[in-house]
Amino acid sequence: MSTDEPDPRRLRVSHADRDRMVEILRDAAADGRLDTDELEERVERALRARTFADLEPLTEDLPAEAPAPPSSAPVPAAASAAPASADAVVTWQAAGQRFRREGAWTVPRVVELGVIGGSARLDYTQAQLPDGGRSTLRLSTSGSRVRLTVPPGVAVDLSGIVATGSRVRDHASRRAAPGAVTHVITVTGTMFGGSLRVDPSGS
Repeated sequence: MSTDEPDPRRLRVSHADRDRMVEILRDAAADGRLDTDELEERVERALRARTFADLEPLTEDLPAEAPAPPSSAPVPAAASAAPASADAVVTWQAAGQRFRREGAWTVPRVVELGVIGGSARLDYTQAQLPDGGRSTLRLSTSGSRVRLTVPPGVAVDLSGIVATGSRVRDHASRRAAPGAVTHVITVTGTMFGGSLRVDPSGS
């Protein structure tokens, strides 16, 4: 009896998987195995990767192995038929360009934002925030500028960001007027070079 099992290499990669691949590539460059152009090209491909199969070619000529997919397990029929969760992660990628979310946009509960050699601006002033008073922004950037603009009552927690050679500035918290915080945006992830700036609305 034959069974057709799904190829685990076709599974979607996570923010952590992309970050791990970027670390592997940067270690290879530090060891002299990749020059600057090769590093930038492969980091860009890593940030754009959708599946584990997309990551594998990036280490074919390196002694390190690409992040591997988790062991597959049967998915109950009821679970596979269930609708997507409201907490599903939304992934946005940009390379060498300007990425913008402004106006009356809907903020996902969890966003994975990968930017390389470009810039990103998320303006929460008129945005529709998710229920529950919290949302998460997971960054993975290289040589990029990221700017967040937040209205009164919205706070940004930057304690989870790891910035290497990057400048992180929070002008919103310093200028915030006394009052209740109704929503917290938790920013996590890694930054290599570039900057992250948080400004209050109207600045």
